Amino acid sequence: MMRKLRRGILCLLCLLCLTACGAPDPETAADGTAWSSSWVTVGNVLGIETPEDMTPRENSDALSVKGIYYATWSMGEAETIVNEDGDEAQLYDAQIYLLLAGYDDTEKAEEAAAEWLGMASEQYAVEATGKETYNGQDFTVIDCTYVSETNPYARGASAFGVYGNYAVSAELSCRERFDGNAPEILADFLEHCHYAA
Repeated sequence: MMRKLRRGILCLLCLLCLTACGAPDPETAADGTAWSSSWVTVGNVLGIETPEDMTPRENSDALSVKGIYYATWSMGEAETIVNEDGDEAQLYDAQIYLLLAGYDDTEKAEEAAAEWLGMASEQYAVEATGKETYNGQDFTVIDCTYVSETNPYARGASAFGVYGNYAVSAELSCRERFDGNAPEILADFLEHCHYAA
């Protein structure tokens, strides 16, 4: 009986230790700003000060073991649609998808960001490409329209960059009826991104 009790206590202690293993938020950002608990923290690398017209939706670290983090923000009202797989989904006037992937070194992160840019260039009709800096971080930015007939979004803007050994991608997708300027909205979002010092 005592042996079972000790094993049970030992298991509980192990579980408590594991739940306390999450890394704390950084204290400051690379831009010198104190890290805020109100920011959406992605992978303890990015802290996003959500712009006024956006609503945080998802913040997933389900693939964190592989160093991949994913978060989304929306603009406008949701409309329920049935996707091509027959599943119901919420479609917003515009949505930002942020992807952060960690690698062993900067070179691998650069390769990943270049690969993502290449895939986007193949999937979308790119209207313009440029190099931009937002809150101290360099990105390659594309302005594009979507050519897929199954994509419920019509146009958007995407940014691809590298921070340390992390590849960063932010994509804004807009419905046809959305009258906002995609590159300007994405630029505002990226200006609100802070990076761990």
